[in-house]
Amino acid sequence: MVSRGEEKYVVYPVYFDKTVSRLKGRRVPGKYAVEKPSTESILKAAKSLGLNPILENESFHSSRPWRQDGRILIDKKDSKNKLLIQIAKVL
Repeated sequence: MVSRGEEKYVVYPVYFDKTVSRLKGRRVPGKYAVEKPSTESILKAAKSLGLNPILENESFHSSRPWRQDGRILIDKKDSKNKLLIQIAKVL
């Protein structure tokens, strides 16, 4: 579990999912969103940006507890929103 003191952000696939509304959990603008984002594709994108990602497959987003999509931990090198958009552009 990541605590506030650690230098990592938590990133879920739902943040990039084109089929999910902002109210339901998407965090990037629709023009950067993709269909069916996977933790593996997000992991690759974060690696290419030098964010030292860590994959946690056993996790789920609180708005979707029935879907165990996993999550990625990335370094806090900028604001979370800016990093999410950078990852989305690579996806």
